[in-house]
Amino acid sequence: KPSAEIPRVLPMGSSDMASQPQSDSVKVAVNVRPLITPELVLGCTDCVTVTPGEPQVQIGPHVFTYDHVYGSTGSSSSLIFEQCVYPLVDSLFCGYNTTVLAYGQTGSGKTYTMGTNYSGESNCGGIIPQVMETIFKKADAMKGDTEFLIRVSFIEIFKEEVFDLLDDPGSVAKAAAPARVPIQIRETANGSITLAGVTEAEVKSKEEMALHLARGSLSRATGSTNMNSQSSRSHAIFTISIEQKRTSSSASEKSTSNEYDILSSKFHLVDLAGSERAKRTGADGLRLKEGIHINRGLLALGNVISALGDEKKRKEGAFVPYRDSKLTRLLQDSLGGNSKTVMIACISPADSNAEETINTLKYANRARNIQNKAVINRDPVTAEMQKLRSQLEQLQSELLFSRSGSAALEELQLLQQKVSLLELKNSELYCELKEREMSCEQLAQRAIATQLEKDQLMLKLESARNGKSWDDIENAGSEQDVDLMKTYISKIQQLEAEVTRQKFTTACRNGLHDRLALDKGMLLDDLGSGCEVGTLEVSSEVDEEEKEREHSSIQEKLDMELQDLDKRLQQKEAEMKQFAKSDTSVLKQHYETKLHEMEQEKRAFQKEIEDLRHALAKLSSSTDECSHKMKDNYLQKLSMLENQVSQLKKKQDAHQQLLRQKQKSDDAAMRLQGEIQRIKSQKVQLQQKIKQESEQFRSWKAAREKEVLQLKKEGRRNEYEMHKLLALNQKQKMVLQRKTEEATMATKRLKDLLEAKKSTRDAHGK
Repeated sequence: KPSAEIPRVLPMGSSDMASQPQSDSVKVAVNVRPLITPELVLGCTDCVTVTPGEPQVQIGPHVFTYDHVYGSTGSSSSLIFEQCVYPLVDSLFCGYNTTVLAYGQTGSGKTYTMGTNYSGESNCGGIIPQVMETIFKKADAMKGDTEFLIRVSFIEIFKEEVFDLLDDPGSVAKAAAPARVPIQIRETANGSITLAGVTEAEVKSKEEMALHLARGSLSRATGSTNMNSQSSRSHAIFTISIEQKRTSSSASEKSTSNEYDILSSKFHLVDLAGSERAKRTGADGLRLKEGIHINRGLLALGNVISALGDEKKRKEGAFVPYRDSKLTRLLQDSLGGNSKTVMIACISPADSNAEETINTLKYANRARNIQNKAVINRDPVTAEMQKLRSQLEQLQSELLFSRSGSAALEELQLLQQKVSLLELKNSELYCELKEREMSCEQLAQRAIATQLEKDQLMLKLESARNGKSWDDIENAGSEQDVDLMKTYISKIQQLEAEVTRQKFTTACRNGLHDRLALDKGMLLDDLGSGCEVGTLEVSSEVDEEEKEREHSSIQEKLDMELQDLDKRLQQKEAEMKQFAKSDTSVLKQHYETKLHEMEQEKRAFQKEIEDLRHALAKLSSSTDECSHKMKDNYLQKLSMLENQVSQLKKKQDAHQQLLRQKQKSDDAAMRLQGEIQRIKSQKVQLQQKIKQESEQFRSWKAAREKEVLQLKKEGRRNEYEMHKLLALNQKQKMVLQRKTEEATMATKRLKDLLEAKKSTRDAHGK
């Protein structure tokens, strides 16, 4: 990457990309600055012609076409951010890396265009201040469902060495060292470029970011030449890194299990030092050496652009000389890599700079042929989850359609082709919508200006009808009134647009409500029973705070489960106590004994009834009076015995019912006892799980603390080694200075001896 990275930041390699590479050519815009005072004093004329209404530049016989042209007779330079840079800010929040590159000869207005020399003033122009303001506006608008971490770094490449412009000047190393310590470029295992030890400051607001930008700009190397009084003597790269964690899934996603999405993206704002000729700048000494290093880096950049812009070499896989310069090494992803890039070629219209202007335009024309492959930089775990989720949806669709035969599979393939075509058409329509929105905004601005002029003329006509003189009417109009009228006009147009939008929304809602309900019902009917497929849960390592929060939530959940088990156990034990209050074994024995006695009594009564029936049968044959009396007595006794037998049967049935209820109570008590034992075992397992979880968290925390202590120890060792090396360097410099002084004294003495010898020889010759 062309930016500095802290090692804890996820490197954006090819394995991290959730989406397919999006081929996109480098967009090139040309900014023609007006003639400045020194050029007008020298009598320079404008030699650059911009074709009206076309992004085309002509200088002499040379004609160049670009994506955008600003300045001169073309579009206003104030539209650079709106038309070129604002889409990059949108892409930044979508997870893409973006780059804005300003190139041109010295004194062509690169630093002014980029706004690298931002001092914090509200009216200060430039791309970087507008980017900062737009980023924080978008971040504030998305705070509801997205968490942001924004960091900035600011480096310069001076004499082919990389220096950190945000390095604290009050640090020990800075105070002990006689000069700045350069930063080393490192390459990670997956091929990404990092800067070892560069400062990445976390920022919370635009003012805090602007403070870092202003502090870094003051530390940047500048100098005065014949062509520019404040010439940048180094290439500067201001990088804004954004990590965003989307805590809720967007409405466009089909899966409801996407709980979060982590995107990491970077915005590189590159202000290159201007190409220069020593003959014209009048540089000598240190300035000449600086110019040589600047031209060497720009030459390497030109070679990289030539290699990437040649389609034949690109198809053949020709070698790209990224390693020839540290500038091209840092811009490796911005040119031909994982980034969306806009190059702004700044040129001077003066005829005295015609040759340098033509070279700049040729340089920019070659850059238009570079093809970048930008991808969304997504967290690896989230990317894998989305990949698995898409595979799951595809398999579900294939399984659903395979149930209706091979014809359904062919239909599925056709539907997939239609979906891909519709997605392509959707992207084209989105780009067209963006262009139409920009044109609508421009037309709205022109409409406001026209309405303002119309209102001013109406006021003047009204004043003239009232008898005022024309001079009084001209003097009456003030800038305050004009601004007030502009405000009123813009407010009226906003309200009209809002009313129109509300009417359109209401009509669409009323017209499409039934259609959406019908589509939903049809979709549910087509899906039918569907298929239930388990989702894959993917866990990842988290930092210490997230680990502690997760541990706390798990402990709370387990404690709640344990409390629930305790409540259930208490309820079951209370029920068990109620069963145990009465001695069931004694009751059971009592009822069984009584039932046995009733059974014996019933048998005795039945035997007596049989005997009485036999006696009645014998007496029925006799006819005397005595036998009749005995028969009546036997009948009364028989009826009384039958009543007693029926009562005994009822009592026996009641006792049997009591025994059955008792058996049910015993079974319920057994089941309750089993549930109590099961709850107790679950409680023991839960307590063991809580203990195991606590032990794992303690071991993890101890390992993390041990790792932190080792890192601190290593940091102290590195700091000691750094102080040791700095002291050794200082000592060597002192020895070198002493040796230099001794050599100077020896040279002086030798020169004195030679002069004395020469004077002596001359005296002898005379």
